[in-house]
Amino acid sequence: MATHAGNPNMELLIPMINQLQHIFTSVNAKLTLTLPQIAVVGAQSAGKRSVLENIVGRFINYADVRAEIENDTKAIVRDDMGVSSLPINLTIYSPHVVNLTLVDLPGMVKVPSLGQPADIVKKIDDIILEYISNENCLILAVTPANIDLVTSDALVMARSRDPMGKRTIGVLTKLDMMGKGHNARDVLLNKVVVLERGFIGVVLRGQRLDEYGRISKELDIPGALEHERQFFQNDPAYRDIADRLGVPYLQRTLSIQLTEHILKCLPDLQRELQSRHRDLAKEVAEYRASATFDTSTTSDTKALVGLTHELHETFDTALQGTHLKEADLKTLTGGARIANIFRERFPFELVKTELQDKDMRNQTIVAIKNIRGFRSGLFTPDEAFEYIVQMQISKFEDPVMKCIDMVVSELLSVIHETANKMKRYPLLRQVTEDLLTQYLRERDIATKQACSAYIQTQLSYINTNNEDFIGFAGQYFCFFSLKEKRTVIRKGFLRVHTGVKLFQAKDYFFVLSTDNLSWFTDLDA
Repeated sequence: MATHAGNPNMELLIPMINQLQHIFTSVNAKLTLTLPQIAVVGAQSAGKRSVLENIVGRFINYADVRAEIENDTKAIVRDDMGVSSLPINLTIYSPHVVNLTLVDLPGMVKVPSLGQPADIVKKIDDIILEYISNENCLILAVTPANIDLVTSDALVMARSRDPMGKRTIGVLTKLDMMGKGHNARDVLLNKVVVLERGFIGVVLRGQRLDEYGRISKELDIPGALEHERQFFQNDPAYRDIADRLGVPYLQRTLSIQLTEHILKCLPDLQRELQSRHRDLAKEVAEYRASATFDTSTTSDTKALVGLTHELHETFDTALQGTHLKEADLKTLTGGARIANIFRERFPFELVKTELQDKDMRNQTIVAIKNIRGFRSGLFTPDEAFEYIVQMQISKFEDPVMKCIDMVVSELLSVIHETANKMKRYPLLRQVTEDLLTQYLRERDIATKQACSAYIQTQLSYINTNNEDFIGFAGQYFCFFSLKEKRTVIRKGFLRVHTGVKLFQAKDYFFVLSTDNLSWFTDLDA
């Protein structure tokens, strides 16, 4: 790294990040840290593997390394998975390689091949997006030079998370396979697809055709590098820019850019690490403060009983509203939110189902007419009243169910907050929350069934003798309080023609008793 020769500490940046990445992977830590890195993205046929092999260079037979990676992959990935997001750490020590860290992501595919899961395409895309969505990740987009660059899988994927091309480094492979009269000079000069970090062209060591059209043997690393150097020096399209092409230039560029990128991200990374260290130190202190380090069975039982008792008290406090904290002065919590549902939200939902007196009377009149059909009637049929009342009662079911859902939602929040008291024991916290949630779901179902049964009970029998069903209740009860001994034969609405105008009539509420017929109008009520 010639650009940083004056500062030996710069060479320690990449090993430092490597060590952090290795530690996080080893302990399977799900931290919020976004470490600087370079992710290699490309289709399976883009030459991504050959690029990595050439970057590693000569030290041992790369076939052994490849076999080691395949063995580790088989140990992690089941036959039905096809791919896994769990990383495999491979460290290569050699005086012939630059100080560099690369994340080799799975090669992109368009359709599953024989034996691969049906969702392999989505799985691979999700893994790639998980890495390149990290703003601290440089994207090495490997693309064959003999395809339309605009449709490159690697560049399209990179552009989805880096639309301005600030984090993407383009690598053009297969420059020697473009055919006579074709070259990628404009692409390499950043004139076709613009990337802030530019494009670098390489010639790989895969199988190629000789001058007679025969397949020549795959070159070793030194032979491939020499072939690449001669190709760029001898091709007129690349001769004047040959010093900015090839695998050696790619190695140096990636190492320098990764170092500079780490240096740029270092302040934020340091703050993140310090913040996370403080949080972990506080958590460790809580572990030490607890008296559960004794490994005896009796001590474990006591500790579990103590935690259960603490959980019960915390849950009870959340609902009862005792032990106020400063945060409780800003917003409603726990039981207060549930009480608010019954006092305000539930009545509001009920009001929306209420039918106005005028609307109910109009519906009743229409129902009576429809029941009578073309026949005229003297007395009001009970079916009209019962139907409208049942229709109104049935409307109460939706507000009741909505109220239950709101209460359950609040209780789930209380359970989650209460279970967080056990965060020192993640597995116990999760199991406890799952059990409480399961029990709440069971009670939720039982409560809805009970409320629904109650509403169905109210619908099964309508007590039309109730005073709420008499529109002129005041006059009606006044009438019967004076003549309690009279027996009511019939009551209801009666339409009487006044005779003043043709077809003009008025509705009266009548009560027919053993010795009297009384009727009332709206004006009497």
